[in-house]
Formats: sequence, C-alpha cells, structure tokens
Amino acid sequence: MSETMLAVLGFPDLDELLPMARLFLVSSLLAGCCVGSMSLFRGGFFSGRGAQGNVVMPRDKMDWNLGRVRQGTLAVVGCLFLANAAWANDYSDGMQFYQDKDYEKAFSSFQKAADKGNAAAQSALAALYYNGEGVEEDEAAAALWYSRAAEHGRTDAQFALGEMFEAGEGVKRDYKKAAFWYKKAADKGHLMAATKLGILYMEGRGVKQDDAKAAALLSHAAKRGIALAQSNLGVLYASGRGVESSPKRALEWYKKAAVQGNSQAQFSLGNMYEDGSGVEKNLAVAAAWYQKSAEQGNAEAQNNLGRLYMEGGEFEGREDEAFMWFSRAADQGYAEAQTNLGVLYSYGLGVDKDLSKAFYWYQQAAEKGQAEGAFFLAEAYYKGEGVHRDDKQAVFWYQKAAKLGVPESQDRLGLMLTNGVGVKQDYKQAYSWFRKAARQGYAESQNNLGVLYARGLGVEKDYKQAVAWYRKAVMQNLPQAQFNLGTMYLQGHGVKQDVKQARHWFTKAAAQGLPEAQRSLDRMPKNGQTINTDLST
Repeated sequence: MSETMLAVLGFPDLDELLPMARLFLVSSLLAGCCVGSMSLFRGGFFSGRGAQGNVVMPRDKMDWNLGRVRQGTLAVVGCLFLANAAWANDYSDGMQFYQDKDYEKAFSSFQKAADKGNAAAQSALAALYYNGEGVEEDEAAAALWYSRAAEHGRTDAQFALGEMFEAGEGVKRDYKKAAFWYKKAADKGHLMAATKLGILYMEGRGVKQDDAKAAALLSHAAKRGIALAQSNLGVLYASGRGVESSPKRALEWYKKAAVQGNSQAQFSLGNMYEDGSGVEKNLAVAAAWYQKSAEQGNAEAQNNLGRLYMEGGEFEGREDEAFMWFSRAADQGYAEAQTNLGVLYSYGLGVDKDLSKAFYWYQQAAEKGQAEGAFFLAEAYYKGEGVHRDDKQAVFWYQKAAKLGVPESQDRLGLMLTNGVGVKQDYKQAYSWFRKAARQGYAESQNNLGVLYARGLGVEKDYKQAVAWYRKAVMQNLPQAQFNLGTMYLQGHGVKQDVKQARHWFTKAAAQGLPEAQRSLDRMPKNGQTINTDLST
C-alpha cells in the first residue's frame, strides 16, 4: 500500500500573511518597566515587548533622564555668609562674572578663591571645567576640583562627584565610590543624591541590591517633588519590588513625574493607558503621553507611537506619522524601530516601497541582536529582496533569530535543513527546530513535525505522534494539517481508517484553497467503490 504525499508547509510569502497580520509588534508595553517575550506575528509585524509588572526595566532600556546638573550649580553656590573670608572677593567676583556670562574672568576669579581653599569656588571651578566654560573642557580636572570640594563637605560637589564615578567621567567608573558620595550628600538632605542612591539600590550597583532601601530613599525624594524619584518609585509599585504591588500607586507617581516633564514617566503612562493597567484602557490618552515623551527624544516612545499609528482603528490613515516616528527612533539606533522602519519600506506603508532601504534597516537591527530584524533579514536574503539571493546568509540569520526564540525563524530553519537549502540536509536538526517552534504553538511547525513522524525522517516513524501533531495544527485551522490528517484517516495510519473523516478534513482544506485537498476529494471513492489509498499528488 503506497502512501499519499503529506503536505510539508513551505515558505509562505509574507505578502500573503500581511492581511491577517499587518503589524509586527515589538511594542514597549512596560506597565512598570519590564522586558518580556513576544510572538513575531502577534497581531502584526511591528515589534515590541510585552507588558509585565514583575521586572524592573534594565538600565540600558531606561531613560533616567538626568542631565548633568552641575552647570546649574553656580547659581546656588554663592554663599554670602562666607563674605568675610579672605577669598570672599574673588569668589563674589567670580559669581558676578559668571552671571554676566564672562566665563573666562569667572574662571580666573574662582581659580584664585579655589587655590585658597574656598570649597564653593572649588565646586564652581569644577563645573566650569566640566562644561568647558571659560576654559577647555576637562573632565579629569572637574573630578579633581569636585573631589577637593567634596572633602570639604560641599554637598553639591559630593553629588557631582558621585555622578562622575557612576558615569566614569574624568575618573574610572566605580559604583562603590558613586554610592559612597551619593550617601554623603543624601545624609545632608540632597534629594537628587538620595534619588541616585535609591536607583543604585534598585540595580545592585556599588551596593547590595535592596529594594526596600531603594523604596525608602525614592519615597523620601518623591514626596518632595523630585521627578526622577517619582518616576522610579512608580517602577517599584508597578513591579512590586520593595513595596506592595499597586498599579494604582504606580500610576499616581508616574503622573506626578510626567507633569514635570519626565520623559520616562510619560512613556510609562503611555504603557499603562495602552495596556489598561491601573487605569481604564484608552489608546488616545496612551498616544498623547507617548507623544510627549517622544517629542523629548525617547526612542521607545517614538517606536510605540509609530506602532499605534500603524495599528489602524482610531489611528487609521496615519502611516506617514508612523514613518516619521519610526525614523526618529531608528536614527537613534533603537533596534526595534529599525526593524519596523524596514517593514514600512518593504510594503510601502507611509513611504514609497524600497526593498534596498528595507534591507538596510533590517541589517542595522539584526546586527544589534534584534530577533525579528534578524528574521526579516534572513527573509530578504532568501527571497533576494534588496540584496542578491544568498541561501547561506539566509540560513545564518534564520539561525540567529531562531536561537533568540522567534518561532517563524525556527520553522524556516527547519525547512532549510529538511530541504538542504543553504545548508547540508539534516533531518535530526530539522526535527529539533520544528519541535522548538511547535512547542511555542506555531501551527506550521506542528504540521511539519507531524510529517517527520509520519515519514520517519530524523525521528523514528510514529503515526500516532504524527496524528497528535496534526491535530494541534488543525486546531489553528491550518489547511496543510487538515489535508494530512485526512490522509491519515484515509490510510488508517495512527487512527482507525475512516473515509468519512478523511472526506471531512479534505473538504475543510479544499475550502481554504489547498489544491492537493481538492484533487484528493475528486479521487475519493463513490458509493460502492473500493477505497484507493494511493492519492499521491
């Protein structure tokens, strides 16, 4: 008895997928700052991270939004109570020169006072060195003078020195020393120092990670109006770290910071309104907060705003704006936006179709390790879109994306290995990749895994296992799996032979346009005819 040809799902054209999955969402839904996993076609092509409340945003994804405040230090270091000191005139002159924007004379006056031991002048001199005002910018000199002022107990200098150790500016990066100087300043009531120390406790940098201490420090500063502290306290409430989890409290603190212009809090509010976390879901309000953050240059907000505009609904017809925001984020090197921009160029959405530019942006994202960018880059190489076709390069990037957990790429890699395209044929490896994708619920791989079991390729032949995997794919209405399950019923492999069931599944597959299913239906036995199980196509 010969077997019918089982349908192995090949490489679907993404254009065929576009109507059912328009957007490739790598969105940054951080209802409290988190990074989660995503499905490649989770409703579309535009990429993003899923909302989870139990993980604090990694530092490299979080805009602490604290510019160097040392330049502003000069406005407050004029300590008039020191006027009777020998160096008071030099210091006072320096303050006057600085206010008059005569920075060279200000530098000269501060230098004289600093050399005589005036801590305020030492701090001011450090600020001039840091900002390159009246003197060539010199971070090492700035660190030196901040250190001298800090040793004399200047809280502004202690805070600034902590920042320099944290950033590795003018000194070797040293989180322990950063924490030391932040604590010195915080103990004297410096609210920004308390905030930065709280963040170090959140991260476990320079100190042992302690969310309770972080919450205490941030709460102290947040209640006194420090936006950065309010934003990060919102993170703790959203994630339930150091405090009882409370989306409502997170929302309150994000709002306090957001109205002060904190871009990260504005971004987080956008997440919460988009996700409906702690507040009624409202995409228009989410877009408004994303835009406020995006206008300040927050790349994640720019990406999310572009994504909302591409999702249609109340944002229908705003593809041009989506292109603009994706472009801004992509130009900052934000990998998810680079992938999304590539998709727009691939399909001519909001911009003229340009496969070469699509390839460029996919490559930029892929080289940063962005999983979906690597997948689309592999697709471009396989199809020869925007680049000469190169199956080996396609395999290379499919493998990159597959290892990062993209089920579509795991399936494509399995197919390349099955067919020996761009790589030596290897059924066992194909089986492994199909299984990884199938376990993620990817219907095409569930079907393909069933085919390997039915044919004994890379795995011992097992018709019952084949049927089991076909059934999983059938539950997702995959026509190839419907056809294959019908074949198993017709031949009685892994199930009791049942022509009625075979006809049922062939009919379903044919209704979805699968030609093999229609041909098999045409050759099905009529009443009184003998069953012909050789329906090979």
